[in-house]
Amino acid sequence: MNLTPQEAEKMEYLLGKSKFSILNHKEEVELRDLIIKEQPSAEDSSLDELIKLGLILVGLYIVAKAISDT
Repeated sequence: MNLTPQEAEKMEYLLGKSKFSILNHKEEVELRDLIIKEQPSAEDSSLDELIKLGLILVGLYIVAKAISDT
């Protein structure tokens, strides 16, 4: 996993915010950068596709954290 815990939390926050409001341009760029850092092949994806991929990545980070805490 390529993201720091802080980056994973930021990605989770931005994904949550995107569900309830429109991200501003800076937030959208930041979300895109975080997702591409973890999954470089997503570089040309639409924002909707990035959000779906981001949700999967956040889920993986949560599972990995839960496993490492046990």
